[in-house]
Amino acid sequence: PFGVGAPAVFLSGLMSALIVTPTHQSEELFEDYQPDWVTAQFESTRNAVMTNPFSEWLWGGMQYQLEHHLFPSMPRSKYPLLKPILTKFAEENGIKGGYRE
Repeated sequence: PFGVGAPAVFLSGLMSALIVTPTHQSEELFEDYQPDWVTAQFESTRNAVMTNPFSEWLWGGMQYQLEHHLFPSMPRSKYPLLKPILTKFAEENGIKGGYRE
């Protein structure tokens, strides 16, 4: 029925917007230079920090935006294991901003 469907669609859209918006950076528009694809992912996304298991569940793995962009087919349960690897990669390759949360 409409009384259930309309609020469900509204809430799902709102949840998607609240999750995706803070994890995608748009301040830097890459006008003057085009970084390589991996560097662009580091510079244009940031991860959200979760403080409890409910938040982890609610975000459904999308709090790991960088990992999601770099490895879209990887199971989200493996994303936390990538943080030290990606942090080291950013440091070794001089990526501006590094691993951002």
